[in-house]
Amino acid sequence: MNDLDKLLKKVKENIYQEECVKEYFRLKKIIENDEELMLNEKEVRHHQKLMCQYKEDDEKYFKEKALYESYLNKLENNPIYQNFLEIKKEVNSLLLEIKDYLN
Repeated sequence: MNDLDKLLKKVKENIYQEECVKEYFRLKKIIENDEELMLNEKEVRHHQKLMCQYKEDDEKYFKEKALYESYLNKLENNPIYQNFLEIKKEVNSLLLEIKDYLN
């Protein structure tokens, strides 16, 4: 392992020690183990794809859009999911700061 590899490993370890990163992984694990949240997330993606498929057929498109919005609403109103989205923003900001620093 050369010096650069050692430094990169140390940076990675430091990133993983950040509180927002720890919280991100904690919430992610909770979501991944919550059947209802995972189902809602899967349904959101499914109906989003169908909306794209039916973009030329208004009747089918709006039916899928209503289902998409229903599942999305369930997700967005879940406090764990809300916290996850907020902490995800913090982690992204942290990573952007690191990227800017490295440039």
